[in-house]
Amino acid sequence: MKNKMKRILAIIVCISFILTFLPINSVSFAKPRYDVWKDKIKIYDADKKIKRAEAEYEGYKYIATFDKDTNEIKLKVKPLNTKKFDKSLDNSSLNEEKNFSVKVEYFDGENLKAKLIDEKTNEEYNIGDSDTVTAQYAVDIPIVLGLSEALISVLLAIGKIITLFGEKYIEASQAIANIRKNNYDYYKAAINNGILYIGPAIDFSEAYTRVFNWLDVFCKYKNKAENLAIEVAKNYKTFGGYVDGPEIHGNMPSHFYHYHIYMNKNTKNPAHIFYLLN
Repeated sequence: MKNKMKRILAIIVCISFILTFLPINSVSFAKPRYDVWKDKIKIYDADKKIKRAEAEYEGYKYIATFDKDTNEIKLKVKPLNTKKFDKSLDNSSLNEEKNFSVKVEYFDGENLKAKLIDEKTNEEYNIGDSDTVTAQYAVDIPIVLGLSEALISVLLAIGKIITLFGEKYIEASQAIANIRKNNYDYYKAAINNGILYIGPAIDFSEAYTRVFNWLDVFCKYKNKAENLAIEVAKNYKTFGGYVDGPEIHGNMPSHFYHYHIYMNKNTKNPAHIFYLLN
């Protein structure tokens, strides 16, 4: 009975310590969103290629940077002032500057799933929509994960970027200039919330596979898009398949001409084969 009481008292003491040590409002956000933190976040152009988002909270400064050329995201968390704690506790990490690289696994313009990777220890911390996130305040770092999520999300949103299956897609209107000047003919594409995004460059074989599997593709030239559509349509020739288009549902640069493939007169392959240039 004595041992049981000791265990209960130990648990109570631990809980009391945690609630005393951590700010209550730091653990109260079950699923943070940008609007919770927007009044704290400031956004800058650090230079021509670096976007920077900053916030100060509970004695720490959070600095997230986004490199528009490499799509690399970094997060720095540093104490504003040296903090004094009970000497009996190991709190040295609370006064250290922390630097993280950010691996974005998914971002659809609102929902984020990513990992913060400590550049010193290689430890990983999940942020955003992850089943493994059990608290929004990481005691051992320490940082507020919800604020980190908001900083990264706002940078991605400003850059007009989404991330699908670990790959970055840029809003089509922002990608046109690069597509015009580079030598690639085919790209992954995806429509999200009615907006077309363009992903990594691919070859004809992968473009063919995507369309065959009902996924969108963006081509640099009309003849490349038409030829791709014709080649995929050959698979449905026995069933009366054919190429339909080109068509467009608005004005460039928000909308683009594209082809569809009908597997037979009543069934359309939902993939879009977009193109930029005639």
